[in-house]
Amino acid sequence: MSWAQSNFPFESHGSGINSIGSFSMNEQCFVRKQHSCGKMHGASKSCFIACPTYDDLEPILELISEKLKRLGIDPIIAVKDRAYGQDIFCTKICGKIIESRFCIVILNDLIENEIRIPNPNVYYEYGLMTSLRKHIIPLQKEDLNLAFNIQSHDTIKYNSRNIGTEIEIAIRNAIKLTEKKENSDEILANKSLLRKLELAGFEVLDKEWILSDVIEDTAFKGFKHSEKSLYAYVGKIDNPTEIQTYIEDLGVVIYRTEKKIKNLKEEIDKLKEQREIIVRQINGIIAGASVILNNHAYKEASPFREKFLTIESKIDDF
Repeated sequence: MSWAQSNFPFESHGSGINSIGSFSMNEQCFVRKQHSCGKMHGASKSCFIACPTYDDLEPILELISEKLKRLGIDPIIAVKDRAYGQDIFCTKICGKIIESRFCIVILNDLIENEIRIPNPNVYYEYGLMTSLRKHIIPLQKEDLNLAFNIQSHDTIKYNSRNIGTEIEIAIRNAIKLTEKKENSDEILANKSLLRKLELAGFEVLDKEWILSDVIEDTAFKGFKHSEKSLYAYVGKIDNPTEIQTYIEDLGVVIYRTEKKIKNLKEEIDKLKEQREIIVRQINGIIAGASVILNNHAYKEASPFREKFLTIESKIDDF
């Protein structure tokens, strides 16, 4: 059953960002006109690191990468990654920033003959992170000065003595804040999805539902449309990596549903047979009794009537 067939009001409002689950999709490229993007905001447990290509930064990058990996975050260093034959900006820079949970930027300018030479790539990436409202950890050596237009941004001024402690605190804080935001976004996304289903006439079903065991260990939830006598298994895909899981679960759900329907039909047929037997027994008792013993006959038939009504109720439930 497709969304269109169920008349779910999931229309897009024409913006460049489309919500999917607790993440949002960036539909259009920021730079190239008529170029689609499709990257999911914050969909990966990664940290994008923007930095110049100076040799003296290697120990710092190794330290940052080690701390990120220890905390379950994948470090993405664009100057070290290769993307042969691909669009470098989309693949290595913009796409990775969009998908990252948070970002780190190292603002160490090159000094030649006492002249400060900023790295344009780093500042461009810093601006992109800011426009995407990413949580950013800016770093700069303590003997350097920030550009005037970013001096108001809280920046870690590091040296060889404090870099380990400072970056550890900053990374842990970033993980905590982004996880909190992610959980909040997921709650809102779930609420929004349930509201849309409710407006479409669907109500969520509980564990008492006759098909609840079909989906109990899957990622699907059951919904019912009473007016149209429809049941729906609904799955919420938060990011593209979950698609395969839902496809596998869907195959299991379809198999279980077909098996359940077959078993229910067999049970209904048995109940109908029992009902016919009880009807004949009731009719036989009443027909074989004289007028004088009629009340006794009805009393004798009473247990069969109760059993008959119980079976009728079971069939109606199906």
